[in-house]
Amino acid sequence: MSRRTPNAPKLTPAQRQQLHQKLASIMQSIQAGQLQHANAALTPILRKHPALPEVNHVAAGLSAAMNENDRALYYAQRAAQLAPDTAEYLAGLGSVLLKQDKHEQAIDAFTRALTLAPDLTDIRVPLATAQMQAGHINDARQTFRAVLDANPAHLEAANNLALLESDLAHADRAIDIINQALTHHPEHPMLLDALCMFACYSDTLSPDEVAAIHQRFGKAVESRVRPQTNHTNTPDPDRRIRIAFVSPDLRTHSIAYFTQPIIEHLDRSRFEVHLYHTAHTTDAMSDRLRASCDHWHACTQGIAQTHKQIAADAPDILVELNGHFAANLLPMFAAKPAPVSVTMIGYANTTGLSTIDARIIDDTTDPAPQSDAWATESLVRVPGCFLCYRPPADAPTCKDPDPARPFTFGSFNDLRKMSPSCIQTWADILTQCPASRLVLKTARLGQHAAREDLLERFAARNIDTARIELLASTPTVHDHLDLYNQIDCALDTFPYTGTTTTCEAMHMGVPTVTLLGQSHAGRVSASLMHATDTQDWIAQSPEQYIQRAIAAHDQGPRSAQNRNSLREQLAASPLCDEQAYASKIADAFQNLWHGWCDTKGAN
Repeated sequence: MSRRTPNAPKLTPAQRQQLHQKLASIMQSIQAGQLQHANAALTPILRKHPALPEVNHVAAGLSAAMNENDRALYYAQRAAQLAPDTAEYLAGLGSVLLKQDKHEQAIDAFTRALTLAPDLTDIRVPLATAQMQAGHINDARQTFRAVLDANPAHLEAANNLALLESDLAHADRAIDIINQALTHHPEHPMLLDALCMFACYSDTLSPDEVAAIHQRFGKAVESRVRPQTNHTNTPDPDRRIRIAFVSPDLRTHSIAYFTQPIIEHLDRSRFEVHLYHTAHTTDAMSDRLRASCDHWHACTQGIAQTHKQIAADAPDILVELNGHFAANLLPMFAAKPAPVSVTMIGYANTTGLSTIDARIIDDTTDPAPQSDAWATESLVRVPGCFLCYRPPADAPTCKDPDPARPFTFGSFNDLRKMSPSCIQTWADILTQCPASRLVLKTARLGQHAAREDLLERFAARNIDTARIELLASTPTVHDHLDLYNQIDCALDTFPYTGTTTTCEAMHMGVPTVTLLGQSHAGRVSASLMHATDTQDWIAQSPEQYIQRAIAAHDQGPRSAQNRNSLREQLAASPLCDEQAYASKIADAFQNLWHGWCDTKGAN
């Protein structure tokens, strides 16, 4: 039996005006982040007027700000039920649903709101965002474009439309959109942050141009921030170093997997390890990392609070792991909350910030001297590979190929890495190996529009799309890895190569053909192959890339014995030597700390 909704009280005009003034004041407190104050003010009003839609609407906003998702949805639904013809309440419901990834329901709420109030243009961007997340790509494009046609300076619409195009492997479209937005918002850090990321995927920009974009971001951010210069850390080179890693991806994510060996094996007599997790989502990987570090900090109140907490904790070395990817903390690093700051693992380029002291890479990913000119940080080259890979313990066995299937090329890289020149090269391989097929797998390919968009690009290059199989996410990592048993040769993306995918392919006994690029993003797979002594698969040109793939095709599918041989070679290589890897990373950290201590001593 449903609970009966109380009848709304009858208020005099004066009482209603007074109530609305109180609610407006509470909304201002919510927007200012004064959530406890807002909650104290709203609680008696909510208790007195539980059947007023405007009260429920504000309660929904407060609950959402406090990340109380169930309460937010309850109050938002209640407001919309009490006043079903009020567009504002439907829009509020849509916002709550969008935040909770209930995209189809959010689309319905936003659409009903716009039907009631077509001039409520502010909700067209969240509507388009919900459409994008739900896979209604063409609808999302149309909605974003309508917003920008009406207001070319709309910041969020431009940023999200660019993100959509990048996610569909149209990096240059994304770059054009951001550059157009920058004419309305000169040197806006959010736009430049996005531009940096999109530039890494472009096959038309030179490394010099990409570096200039990152440097432009750094100057824009640093012009708005006053970096801390009076760090009070004791400059003792021989004491135990407090090192802190900060990221929203200390969970089931490739960044966490590559960071885990460092966290677990850093010598605790030399280092005290802090982890700052800046996302609300945690999982089993988070639990393992929490158990492996000395101090775990859940930072869920935004970048300002995270900055405040880190500054209070005063780590000696602060490590960022995300670069320009989503939810990054680069503006905080511009403020330099620790005496030594480092970037590593997650991002395949410079951050553009002069306030980050060092970037940890290797000789293959960033050969001297040219790479140094592209970085705003000092490049710290560790011996061998800058990464360490831990194969999953429950990986499926390597199997003999099915004799009934054709030779199969494959790539399980992110769709945004599939540049036009990469797709053209794959099409050339399929043309010269007419009996072969290609399997592509990534999460975005679960969406019909993304699939059609990609297939059209192959069709335009005279490839029968029946030869191409597109796969989306699998339920488990085990299922994902088992698909490599259907692949005979992996094709790396370029100019942005794979990392986790290259390692996974090797672990499943599948070699990867990679093209050696000019800068870090295009050389990570090559570094992994040097570490595993499989550098014969590195091509120096697109033509050689094609010939390597054809040679693999002509040799035929690999047996389970050959696959297991590659797996064993990987396991025995320096790429999987966690203790040695942690030791060389520790030495790099120690040297950076000593450098700062020497500087303080000189002063």
